[in-house]
Amino acid sequence: MATLNRDLNHFEALIFDLDGTLLDSMPLHNKAWMDTLSDNGVDVTEDFLMETAGMASLRIISIVNQRFGKKLDPKTISAQKRQKYLKTLDQVKIVEPVFSIIKNYHKKLPLGVITGGSHAVVDLLLPKLKLDHYFDSIICADDTKLGKDSKEPYQLMGSHLDVNPANCLFFDDGDVGLKGAQLAGMSIVHVDINQPNIFINC
Repeated sequence: MATLNRDLNHFEALIFDLDGTLLDSMPLHNKAWMDTLSDNGVDVTEDFLMETAGMASLRIISIVNQRFGKKLDPKTISAQKRQKYLKTLDQVKIVEPVFSIIKNYHKKLPLGVITGGSHAVVDLLLPKLKLDHYFDSIICADDTKLGKDSKEPYQLMGSHLDVNPANCLFFDDGDVGLKGAQLAGMSIVHVDINQPNIFINC
């Protein structure tokens, strides 16, 4: 995997998505979703899950209900999926090229996380991986009313870090997060950890 050979010191802050960006965890999330939904009579494809990557669990289930004509209870299904995923935490790996950026700019620039995950998972996972102390602010899906494809979480991050979102750089693997960050005026780096050079637009 390639490194990001680019000076980022002119940004006011660096912000990172977790799943699929800093963490190689999307296959585990996808399996938890597919198993949970299958248990409840819905078969979804990985393409569908990629389409909704970065969205909060409750929103994903609402889309499932709409698309498949179901009446699944979002809170119940979300809890079931979370329990399946939590059993796989030991399999989550850190994406080293992204982590190297965090280590390099730690204590030099404010660092933050914006994720579609919940605090119930993220607040367990980051300490387990010894990553929590790197970040000045962590915004999860349950911190906002709107999702990562809106301006809200990025503007909230700006207020937490006392920076202008337009002067920040956001790393994400999913279209949902990249769209929201751009709406908020952030510069973006599209990450694809399945490519030899994972930083696509750099």
